Amino acid sequence: MRETIILIDDHLEEGSRLARYLTLHGFEVICDGYHSPGLPDLFRRHQPALILLDLAEPRLAGLQLCAEIRRSLDTPLLFISSLNEDSLKIEALRTGGDDYLTRPFSLEILLARIQAHIRRHRRAFPANRKHLLLYPDLEVDLLERRVTAGGSEVRLSSKEFNLLALLAKHPNQVYAIEALHEMLWGESRMSELRTVMVHIYNLRQKIEKDPRKPRYIHTVRGAGYKFEWVGVRQELKSEDQLPLRL
Repeated sequence: MRETIILIDDHLEEGSRLARYLTLHGFEVICDGYHSPGLPDLFRRHQPALILLDLAEPRLAGLQLCAEIRRSLDTPLLFISSLNEDSLKIEALRTGGDDYLTRPFSLEILLARIQAHIRRHRRAFPANRKHLLLYPDLEVDLLERRVTAGGSEVRLSSKEFNLLALLAKHPNQVYAIEALHEMLWGESRMSELRTVMVHIYNLRQKIEKDPRKPRYIHTVRGAGYKFEWVGVRQELKSEDQLPLRL
């Protein structure tokens, strides 16, 4: 069975060229544009092995779509772009991208990157083993929306759970406060950003053995927050891709 790649590109000719090449190398490629009315349901319907986003002007469209995808999917996501600014690459990766490939590039390099990301994701997320995140003294059940810390169940609000689940599903990935607020609250007004800080504080009080010296939820000065973990996370008993309920 062919693995599916979804390619979002408003440039029909370039998108068709990439799709033909990837199809010849064994993938089923579904192409669409940023303004397609069916875009919101596209990823849920097809459950792709990898997502390709062409990042062009207006660049905000690609970044916003990436953030929206990351609300519910862990699928590998690769940006391709003619824009070669370091600040944009950093923003794209912080928003949820796994890689950023700048044009001009060879199709062979693109194929190798795609295969590597799919292979790595397959190892990290074995089929039917995704809904239970296990860390030492911490268990996050994405299906039942339950958290256990130090052997005891912890009561979290809906937003606290969503915040913890997002961080714990992507260990060591740094999220800017603005990105967290936009992903979980749907906006990023400066006046509302303290909400994220309050929720981070509450989470530390509830899941950390010593909230003043957190084991998991770390502040990255000048950048945001991350869930720190250097070992191998276990994941068990999944039901496909489970969305975060807001």
